[in-house]
Amino acid sequence: MKSLGNNIKGIRKTIGLTQEELALQIGVTPQAVSRWENGTGMPDISLVVPLAKALSVSTDTLFGLADEKMDDGLYIVLRRQVEKIEEESETKAEAALAACQFMLKKVYEDPDNYIYSVYYVEQVANLSRFVDFEHFAEAKWPGYRELAIKYGSNAIRFANDKEWVERAHFALAWIYIHDRNFAYAREHIEQLPSVASNRLQESILAQLESFENGVDAMQEILTHNLQNFARAINKENMYAMEDFSWHNPAYAVGYGEWAIKLIDTLSDNKYLISYCRGFLRDIYKYLINAEVHMYRFEDAAKHFEELKERMENHYEFYQSVLADETEKAKYSDRQIGFMEAYTKEFIAEKQNDIINYILGCWPGEQAEKFSEAIGCNQ
Repeated sequence: MKSLGNNIKGIRKTIGLTQEELALQIGVTPQAVSRWENGTGMPDISLVVPLAKALSVSTDTLFGLADEKMDDGLYIVLRRQVEKIEEESETKAEAALAACQFMLKKVYEDPDNYIYSVYYVEQVANLSRFVDFEHFAEAKWPGYRELAIKYGSNAIRFANDKEWVERAHFALAWIYIHDRNFAYAREHIEQLPSVASNRLQESILAQLESFENGVDAMQEILTHNLQNFARAINKENMYAMEDFSWHNPAYAVGYGEWAIKLIDTLSDNKYLISYCRGFLRDIYKYLINAEVHMYRFEDAAKHFEELKERMENHYEFYQSVLADETEKAKYSDRQIGFMEAYTKEFIAEKQNDIINYILGCWPGEQAEKFSEAIGCNQ
């Protein structure tokens, strides 16, 4: 658990307050806040509640006793900041590099924050794709790679949150894959959980809850389990579609249509919809890519229209959840954050990203025909 001073500093920076601004809100000097944050002083007990209110957290969170909620909030803030970088960058490769630079600055500001460290490693893993396939930023790559291995390894050793340890292993595996260091990649992959044994926590947790607290309590655990399964299945299909769309486009079309039907089935459960959102976009992206690969431009346009309709359906569903406090309470803070970020502008941006992806992959005649098919003037 972090010290109180580190918690105050981390929360203050997350919500964008300066030491002076925080001091003004609770009636102390900026020097007092500085002493708390660097560990040379402690706030008076009478200031704990006003301090928590000024930072918009509970006193438990302030003392590090509600880390999960704070971690979710910090992750959502970081993700939105990286998405803003992506919006402002001209290419995906440039966005990946800028995100690495942004997160490295965050790591330097707070090297003990494992969320900063692991999210930096994930941005480096994303950059590794462009270094490998496009030879982008090759001169800068060794420095980013070395630091990612350092901070990722530290997070694996010292982080007390299983999710973020696994995320570090996963990201480091991708870095080693794109470096063609398959032996090291395999070592990290072997540390990740697997469905091969069919003896996962999820396979028995719901039953434990049923025996201990009854069937009604079991339903909440079951929903959480299914959300995890949905993400795992969708991620597997997304990765497969990326490779199929380039190396076996005819197979990719059938596989992609099946994967989308599977997402539709999962989405019949309203508590799984938000766990299909990004995967749906990417599977459609690679499905469209496969159609353009085979010069089937009308089919590509049809899939693009299907995606637009589904994204609109997602938007309407999220708005209904956000407008109902009872329904909102049934979702995690992280999922509510994602729903709030799913705006009309976000939808247009992501659809434009897919168009630009296809145009970038297929310059010349294929790009022109695809643009005509979807009524795009680019």
